[in-house]
Amino acid sequence: MTNRLIWRIFAVFLLSQPAMSVLGQPAPDHITVSGTATTEVTPDVMNWNLQVKNEEQNLEKAAEIHATAVTHVLDFLNAQDLPQHAIQTSGMKFGQNWTYQGRERVQDGFFASTEISFKVKDLAKYTKLWIGLSRLPHVALNGVYYDHSQRIEYRNKTRKNAIMAAKSKAEGLAKALGSEIGRPLSIEEVSDSYGLRTANFNMSNSITGGANASDETANLAPGQIPITMRVKVSFLLITN
Repeated sequence: MTNRLIWRIFAVFLLSQPAMSVLGQPAPDHITVSGTATTEVTPDVMNWNLQVKNEEQNLEKAAEIHATAVTHVLDFLNAQDLPQHAIQTSGMKFGQNWTYQGRERVQDGFFASTEISFKVKDLAKYTKLWIGLSRLPHVALNGVYYDHSQRIEYRNKTRKNAIMAAKSKAEGLAKALGSEIGRPLSIEEVSDSYGLRTANFNMSNSITGGANASDETANLAPGQIPITMRVKVSFLLITN
């Protein structure tokens, strides 16, 4: 082995000492806790999902009837003073309609279908929308879901509360051991939950209800939407 090679090996060994020293250092004393916070908010938005679908023996006729049906739905919704850009059409399709006769799959004419979704911020419109849509042909209501217009802001606030809950828990645990916590070493968001609620509606009661806003919402119970955030935080543990 030449002297030059020996010196190279020695130089590599010296350069690796700081890294090996850092890797060999034990992790600082720390405490890791989880924090959870939940905020209950009253929904102020309703998201509606509709499907317009019809079946005919002739494809061209199915398409023509479908176009008219979709136009009637959109005209009705546009007349309800909904928020700007609140209406969206999607999933437009047509094709062969298949059904089963006994165990045999057979074609039974053609179908045309369109999905329509829209957002309502005035919950008092619920009854008028429900009854009005029920009078339109080829319309099915797939669901109505509650939401909140400031959902992101509430999530951010709840996340901060979860972090403060974790800090409070860590302080309590450390104090029980005669210690205290220092700076945070790591923060991790474990999970978040936003409970969208489905709206339930009593059709018969609404038909017999009055025309004022209080009667229109008499059978509407939005309840509250729970927003839950969970975090995991590690703090430096300082022993007195």
